[in-house]
Amino acid sequence: MRELRTGAPEVTDVGDGLSRVPPHDVEAEQAVLGGMLLSEQAIKAVIEIIEGPDFYRPAHETIFRVITTMTVQGTPIDPITVAAELTERGEIARVGGASYLHNLVDQTPTAANAEYYAEIVRKAATRRKVLEAVESAAHLARSGDGDLDAILDALREQITTAAEASSLRQRSDTGWEFSDLSAVLNGSHKPVTPVVGARDDGHGLFYPGHVNGVQGESEAGKSWVALITALIEINRGNHVVYIDFEDSEAGVVGRLLLIGALPRDLQERFHYVRPHITPAPGDLRAFVCRVAEVQPTLVVVDGVTEAMSMLGLELKDNTEIAKFRRMLLRPLADTGAAVVSLDHVVKNSESRGRYALGGVHKLNGVDGVQYMLEAVHPFGINAEGRSRLRVAKDRPAQVRKHALPSGKNPLHWFADVVVKSEGETFADAHIYPPIERTDDTAEIAAEREKDAKSEVEFVRRKGKILAVLEKAGSPLTTNGITSRVPGRTPVTRAALGRLVDSGEVVAEPGPKRAMMHSLPDKRQAKA
Repeated sequence: MRELRTGAPEVTDVGDGLSRVPPHDVEAEQAVLGGMLLSEQAIKAVIEIIEGPDFYRPAHETIFRVITTMTVQGTPIDPITVAAELTERGEIARVGGASYLHNLVDQTPTAANAEYYAEIVRKAATRRKVLEAVESAAHLARSGDGDLDAILDALREQITTAAEASSLRQRSDTGWEFSDLSAVLNGSHKPVTPVVGARDDGHGLFYPGHVNGVQGESEAGKSWVALITALIEINRGNHVVYIDFEDSEAGVVGRLLLIGALPRDLQERFHYVRPHITPAPGDLRAFVCRVAEVQPTLVVVDGVTEAMSMLGLELKDNTEIAKFRRMLLRPLADTGAAVVSLDHVVKNSESRGRYALGGVHKLNGVDGVQYMLEAVHPFGINAEGRSRLRVAKDRPAQVRKHALPSGKNPLHWFADVVVKSEGETFADAHIYPPIERTDDTAEIAAEREKDAKSEVEFVRRKGKILAVLEKAGSPLTTNGITSRVPGRTPVTRAALGRLVDSGEVVAEPGPKRAMMHSLPDKRQAKA
């Protein structure tokens, strides 16, 4: 094997491209793989540029695929681990043995140039695709078979596809450049508007080309929001992609049919995806390209927790959450669709705030609208289910202005999602606008539930205080009690006050103006 060059390898000269060896550069391919075996950063950079089929040598494609698969699985990458994986797959001999992997590393000057070499491999692959299209068209033209216009159309389409795939992978929209402010300064800039989906009064729900979300407790109706929105878009003649990590084809399509979707429309414009294995980065990019081809207005990602787990990402790590957004949500939004992720919230309503289950970066990564969905009445057969959509975040600020402030709840009330079941064959689904009124049944119910939970907590805390005083050998100060009773200090103080008011605990002045607390029977026994 030749020594790998430290400079830029040149793509093989192919002359007219029809009779010579197709464009490729073996040394560049070797340098790419050597860099990936040396550096995790090189792997991340390379997989953003090329895919397995871009390699000219099948052995190099095999090594590349094994490395990317192991990376997704979190397996350390080096010549020994990769050789072991290839051996287990029965492919080690096909790639030249373990020694070939070690030679790739030994002959790679630096992993820092891996991205540069990957660009050379990508360009050679694009040239091969163009030449294949030209050669195929030339063969048909010489043979006289086929309509000439059809041949030209096919040639244009193949060349365009090759060029678009290449440009998509090499796009570097990093934001590290001076922005053109002309539209903002001359007043021609128009803010993005939420035109995907709609309430019953016509106001849209989600922003196209942005990452949006709906979060709520289990069975609060997150999927119903997505499916009603999907049906609205399908009825408008638009395509919808539904990536489902939680349900099944029967469950999702069955509910669409239940609320009035036509089978013909679903067959033509509804694209259902049920992932079941961890995809390689190239597979993920290929999927995004496939989504872009159908030009959907809506892409639903149902089950963020399950999606992150499948991709090997840590749910509560903000860095991993940001990576999930870069890997899946942002590329999907770049197709122009409104991406809507469905996510769970923590069970404790007191501590959840505006955040979904996991890290705060989930909310930070939303550049469209994020809704909090509150259950009002449960959904079910022969029942009228209702949930409330509240605005947790509205980055473009075009949704919240159509919402209402809602009492003590700091999140604006945007809509009520209502699904009225008429048996197992039909359900009437609506997204109603908010109605301004003072007798808000949902607010009243929520307040009553909160009061009931507080009362239960007070009863528990009172019991713990009495147990501490029973065990104590002498009266205790307030601080002495709160230090012995677990839980929030304000609740303990309030419960202690109730006990004193009811006479179950006696409070008397003590040293240094402290109030000393004891049980009535203990005080009498001491007297």
